[in-house]
Amino acid sequence: MSNADSPFNPSPALINSWLLQARDRQRQGNLVEAQALCQQILTIQPNHVETLNLLGMLLQQRGQWTQAEQTIRQAIRIAPADAATYARLGAILLAQRRNEEAVAPFAHAIRLRPGDGETCIALGAVFRALGRLPEAVAVWRQAKLSRPHDPDLHYRLGSALAEWGRDEEAIIELAAACEGNLAHDAAITLLATLLHNHCRIEEARNLIGDAIFRRGGAEQALVLLQHWQSLMPGDPIIQHRLAAWFGQEAPMRAADAYVADLFDRYADSFDEALAGLAYRAPALIAEQLAEVAGAPAGQWRALDAGCGTGLCGPLLRPWARHLTGVDLSPGMVDKARQRGSYDELVVAELTAFLTERPASYDLIASTDTLIYFGNLESVLNAAAHALHPVGWLAFTVEQATGETAPNGFRLNQSGRYSHTADYVQRTLTASGLKLRAMAPAALRLEAGEPVAGYVMLAQRPGEDAVA
Repeated sequence: MSNADSPFNPSPALINSWLLQARDRQRQGNLVEAQALCQQILTIQPNHVETLNLLGMLLQQRGQWTQAEQTIRQAIRIAPADAATYARLGAILLAQRRNEEAVAPFAHAIRLRPGDGETCIALGAVFRALGRLPEAVAVWRQAKLSRPHDPDLHYRLGSALAEWGRDEEAIIELAAACEGNLAHDAAITLLATLLHNHCRIEEARNLIGDAIFRRGGAEQALVLLQHWQSLMPGDPIIQHRLAAWFGQEAPMRAADAYVADLFDRYADSFDEALAGLAYRAPALIAEQLAEVAGAPAGQWRALDAGCGTGLCGPLLRPWARHLTGVDLSPGMVDKARQRGSYDELVVAELTAFLTERPASYDLIASTDTLIYFGNLESVLNAAAHALHPVGWLAFTVEQATGETAPNGFRLNQSGRYSHTADYVQRTLTASGLKLRAMAPAALRLEAGEPVAGYVMLAQRPGEDAVA
């Protein structure tokens, strides 16, 4: 090292090297070494503004508030036009909840550097803490000029506007926050509350429902579930989710509103999602029909009961001279219509639909629909009522054991029901149907594991039963 670059007469490059080392130590969490390097620089160059700023930050991080403030005020005396130094002083005062005192340095920093969104956000937080909502809103709107797509800034604005009583403006800001961050629970819950307060109930339900749907699990969605329940305690959609995820008393079947809501949300991505889950239920139904009921010859009036997006339509079409699809979800029926496999499509609740059509069908096929019924008595009675004599009922259920489902069925965390084979057989017999075939099968994958189920084929008795 030359005399011109010694520790006693360091060059600007060496000073900069020490400063970089100090910042590196700070990032590593070694605040003591970082502070020692800063003091080494200041022993030689006591007016080094960048070092004073860093030292002030280090002292703040170590909770040495008085020394931190003194250090930053020294930097301000040396460089009175440095916006960052004023912002640092504001941050130190704000951290100590000296809110009134923090206003002036933050405001001065913004005057020196008007486009500093971060400092505008900090000053807005000070005004919010002081209850000066109009000023908080004004300065946060200034911050939006440089950060127009910041979801947290939209949320700050929305929450301040809501507190100020300017709900319509708040709704706009909170919607932007939710659009920018689909996982912003605070924005979602506040926006849902405002929508609900303004009697925009369906919008509130859709907002929370979409967010919960994206979460895909109870733990991630708990806050939203609880908020939904607080807003709409009698809503059957939330009641079913709570029953499934947290073991609350299970209903005998999923409410119509829950099923329609779930599948309307799924409609656009349903086929792709099932393709990724190795979904086999429609193909398994077709295989069992061919094996037990005979080769297709376009001979039957057929019903796809719970048709969804119409995945079963092309498989049932060879047996059908007339094929009807029925589903509770309008979104799903719209997708099924695009496939072109059906002669008729109806949006209706399944049990009621079957009850209104006595002896109308030679075949009723139902893939992954009865899994939204716990007690199967009503729907199987209705199916038997809707079949011609010797007509066929082909369906799938998810598999339960007697230990996990002592009553014959149970509601799972998936929101679907599983059934024991014995329970299904007893209920078929009670409804006047005869079980012709039952095959255990993996219906799909879930979390990488096969979902065990049964493919069942039953028949309404008649004199000319099909072999």
